[in-house]
Amino acid sequence: MRRVWSARLTRQTLTPLAAVLLALATILPISALLVRSLFSRDGAFAGFDNFVRYATEPGLAIAAWNSITLSGLATVLTILIAYPLAYGLNRSCMPLNGLFRAIVMLPLLAPSLLPAIGLIYLFGTQGVLKSWLMGEELYGSIGIIMGSVLYALPHAVLILSAGLAARDARLYEAARALRAGPWRQFFAITLPFSRYSIISAASVVFVLVFTDFGIPTVVGGSTNVLATDIYKLVIGRFDFELGAVVGVLLLTPAVAAYVVDVLARRAQRTTLSGKSVPVTPHPSAFRDSALTAFAVLVSLAVVGVIGMAVFGSLVKFWPYNLSIDFKNYARVFGGGDDGRSLVTSLWLASLTALLGSFFVALTGWLVARKVGAAIPTQLVQGLAMLPVAVPGLVLGLGYIFFFNAPANPLNPLFGTLALMVVCTIAHFYTVPHLMVVGTLMRTDPEIDLAARALQSTPAGTARRIHLPMLLPTMIDVFGYFFVNAMTTVSALIFLFTANSRVGAIAVVNLLEGSRYGQAAALAVLIMLISVVATTLQIVLRAFILGRQPWRRKTG
Repeated sequence: MRRVWSARLTRQTLTPLAAVLLALATILPISALLVRSLFSRDGAFAGFDNFVRYATEPGLAIAAWNSITLSGLATVLTILIAYPLAYGLNRSCMPLNGLFRAIVMLPLLAPSLLPAIGLIYLFGTQGVLKSWLMGEELYGSIGIIMGSVLYALPHAVLILSAGLAARDARLYEAARALRAGPWRQFFAITLPFSRYSIISAASVVFVLVFTDFGIPTVVGGSTNVLATDIYKLVIGRFDFELGAVVGVLLLTPAVAAYVVDVLARRAQRTTLSGKSVPVTPHPSAFRDSALTAFAVLVSLAVVGVIGMAVFGSLVKFWPYNLSIDFKNYARVFGGGDDGRSLVTSLWLASLTALLGSFFVALTGWLVARKVGAAIPTQLVQGLAMLPVAVPGLVLGLGYIFFFNAPANPLNPLFGTLALMVVCTIAHFYTVPHLMVVGTLMRTDPEIDLAARALQSTPAGTARRIHLPMLLPTMIDVFGYFFVNAMTTVSALIFLFTANSRVGAIAVVNLLEGSRYGQAAALAVLIMLISVVATTLQIVLRAFILGRQPWRRKTG
C-alpha cells in the first residue's frame, strides 16, 4: 500500500511542482518585464507610450543599427572562420587535432571580457600591434567585431562540428563510385547537407553577439548598441520603463533567431536515418596541409589574444615597464573587494552547479520517462526550453521587476546570492535539460514496464536504473553550470550588491576604472578556475565510465 501511495504521490505532485518552480524562475520575470514596458513610472497604464518615447531618443536608431549590422558582420566572419575549422577537426586527418580543438574552446572557459582585454593590449592606443589597424582605432566597431568573433567562435565550431560529424558515409561511397572528385563531393554533398548546421550556428552566434554586454562595454568606445543602452538606462538614469522597452527589443530578435534555429535543427534531423554509417576521413596531403595551416592561424590568434591578456596581468606598468610583477595578483589575494568577489564567484558557481544539476536531473527524468500527466509534463518541457531564447540582460532585468515588487512574497530574496543562483540556473537551464532528456530517452521503455510489473516505485526505478545511466551526463551538466556561472556577466549585472558582487562583474568595474592589469589578473584567475574545473570534469567522467563496464558490453 505504501508503494502505491508513494508512486501516486510522485506522479501527481512532482511534475506540477517542477512546472511551478520553472515558471517562477523564467516566465513570470519575463512577463513582469513585458508588463513594465506598458506602464508609466507612476504605475498608470501607458500602452505603447514608452516605446514611442524611446523611439524619440536621439541615439535609438544608431544603437539599433549598430546592434544589427555589427552582429551581422560578426556572424558572417565567425561562420567563415568556424566552418573550415570544424571541417578540419571532423573531416580531415590533420595532426594535433585534439590540441587545436582545446585551443579553440579556450574562450568558453573565460569571461568574454578576457579576449577584449587581450585586444586592448594588442591593438589599443598603447598596444604592441596598433599599427596593424592602419590608422583605425580599436575602440568602436572594429573592437566589437573582433572581440565578438573570438567570443562566439567556440559556439559556432561546436554546432558545425555536430553537423559535419553526423553524415552518412554511404553518400560519399556512391559519389566515388560515380568518379566524383573531392571538390565535387564537397559542393554536392558536404556543403548542401551542412546548410542546416550553418543556419543554426549563425542564429546562435547572432543572438550571442546581439545581446552581449561585456565586449561593447570594454572595446566599444563611443559606439552605442542596445545591450549597453539598457545598462545606461537602468543603472545610469534609473529609467526602468525605457529599460524594459529595450529589453523587449533585445528579446524580439533573440526569439526570432531561436525559432530559426529550431526549424534548422528539425530539418537537419530529417536527413539522417538509423542506417547511416559514420564518415571516416581518409588522408589527403593537400587538404590536410591546408586545413592544418588554417587551424594554426586561428589557434595563434586565440592564443595570442588570451596570452596577451595573461602577459598584461603580469607586467609591472604597461607599456613603460614590462618587467614581470605579480602585484596585480597580490591585490586580488590581498583580502580586498576583488578577492571577495572571486570567492563569491566560487560560491555562486558551486551552488548553481549543485542545485541546477539536481533540478535538471529531476525535470529531465519527469519529461523523458513521462512520470505524471501529459499536460504538466509538456508544460515542464516548454518552460525548460524558454531560457535559451531569452538574453541574460533581459532575464536579469525581469528579475528586478518581479522579485523587487513589494507585493511579491518572494521580495526578501532580492539582492541576495540565493536569487543570483536562481537566475543563473534559469539562464543556462535549457542545454543541461536537453542533455539529461537525451540520455534518458535512450533507455528502453520496456525497462520501466518491467519495473512496474515488479511493483517498483518511480523513485526506486530512477535510483537503481536511470541514475547510474545518467551519472556521466550529470558530470557534464555540473561542469556546464559551474563554468558558465563563473564567467557570466549579463544575467547578473542588474542583481548584484556590494556584498554579492562576483568576479566577472568585478572585472567590469575594474575596467571602468581603467585598472586594466588588475582586471586582466582577475579574469585570468576566473579562466584558470574554469580550466581546472573542466579538467576535473573530464577525469571524473572517465573514472565513472571505467566503473561501468556494462556500457562497453552493450556498446
